[in-house]
Amino acid sequence: MSTTIPTEPMKLAPLPSPVLPPEGLGTRFLTGIGTMLDTTVLRAMQIVVERALIPDPKDLDALRESAAAALDPVLQAEPRRFFGFLDEPPHPLRMRSRARRRLDGGRVIARRIESDYVPFSKEMDGSDGPILVDHWVHEPGRPRATVLALHGFTMGNPRVDGVVLLANQWFRLGLDVALLTLPHHGARTPVGARFSGEHFAVPDVTRLGEAVREAVYEIRQMIYWLKSESGSPVGVLGLSLGGYLAALTAGLTDELDFVVPMVPPVCIGDLAWGFFTRTRHYREGGEAALSLDELRRAFRIHSPLTFPLRIPRERAMIVAGRGDRIVPPEHPAALAKWWDDARIHWFSGSHLAPFGRDRIVRAVAGHLREIEIL
Repeated sequence: MSTTIPTEPMKLAPLPSPVLPPEGLGTRFLTGIGTMLDTTVLRAMQIVVERALIPDPKDLDALRESAAAALDPVLQAEPRRFFGFLDEPPHPLRMRSRARRRLDGGRVIARRIESDYVPFSKEMDGSDGPILVDHWVHEPGRPRATVLALHGFTMGNPRVDGVVLLANQWFRLGLDVALLTLPHHGARTPVGARFSGEHFAVPDVTRLGEAVREAVYEIRQMIYWLKSESGSPVGVLGLSLGGYLAALTAGLTDELDFVVPMVPPVCIGDLAWGFFTRTRHYREGGEAALSLDELRRAFRIHSPLTFPLRIPRERAMIVAGRGDRIVPPEHPAALAKWWDDARIHWFSGSHLAPFGRDRIVRAVAGHLREIEIL
């Protein structure tokens, strides 16, 4: 199939401002509290970005070079090439399993899977160590379905991830839950990294893109294995970075039975630029390695807004925070529009203070009942 190569770089429009449904007085108060919390944490994150992630002026040329492959006209015109492994059958998994603890109605099984991931860039390495999954399994009997749950940026501790991702609630509803530790997070954090998930935040387009690509590879491997293992439907639910990966996966494979991105970003370029413009470096006239438009185009090759939804729209549901300042409402609203006005549940609160978690569970459970998963 021939590819038409654009003669000039495309311009990507900013995400439109969303119109949120009305909110009651009491829940507006909760949203305000959440917004203040997010804003306070954002100020602290600015300091971290300033000290740890703003490149030295002598490194700017190298960082611009890191974006060259992603900005290549061929890849920009046909971004699915970046995920070429999707055109090959999944590889058999080499897995070791051990019982971790008992649950009421089942048990948690720790699974260690040898990774055979091959990076897109020959200069890059994959993540350290095996793929790690905490698998909540109903026993005896077969689950109604399995939720492959993806944690957020800097997370990766299965005990904490299980609470934040509401694993217990999904398990009580009859769903198995597979908590995947994403590449470069938690116990998979590389030696020398300053924090869990650093490779998803470094100002290096190639390295960050490889981290996303490796995560998609592992998610796809797990989808196939979980379907084969359980004989039941499999869907993906992800939070923040996990929501980004869940939404991206839903645009790359039609093997999902449902997808629930929660507070998902959709344009890493916009997020990166937002953090950069809040720093003292920017306010004092410091140089950026890439412009906003270059950032949007460089990260476009793995944006959920690049790939049309591959499953029926009715099987997708987005969860978003009204007062979210970490992932502003423009992101989930843009995803809902891209997915042909897919259902979106707006909760009161913010990214770090999601008030009404019970209502979130009820909304998602109701959605799963409508599509006959529950």
